[in-house]
Amino acid sequence: MTGTANIAQNQNHAFITNAATNAMIDLGTLGGTNSGASAINDSGEVTGYSQTSGNAANHAFLYTNGHMLDLNALLSTTQASLYTITSGEGINDSGQIVADGIVNATDQEVAFLLTPIAPVPLPATAWLMLSGLVGLGTTVRQRTASR
Repeated sequence: MTGTANIAQNQNHAFITNAATNAMIDLGTLGGTNSGASAINDSGEVTGYSQTSGNAANHAFLYTNGHMLDLNALLSTTQASLYTITSGEGINDSGQIVADGIVNATDQEVAFLLTPIAPVPLPATAWLMLSGLVGLGTTVRQRTASR
């Protein structure tokens, strides 16, 4: 379970509930005073909003593996100059996030569907590196033998 809890006067934080103990776990913020959680998937990934340092702005976050990540940090320089993602509203079991945001130049509200890009699996990376090293070793051995 996830949501928002009042932790002090005028201070709310996003939380998840530990399934074994029913204890609330404070997810913290992105440097500001308040945060709030909107959705959680079966993997325990949470999305919502958090105020940034100095309460300058609301940014969407993804909480995964014990860390809150500002989704705006994942935008390219060009994308970041055009848009600000302000709140994660939903997350599915594939990690796709439905989010709200604004067009920076006009403050027009827009919606986003953020889809994670799967990293190259480690075994494939290791296999490519190993293949390259074997190829390099064979080339060096052939040149040494021909001298």
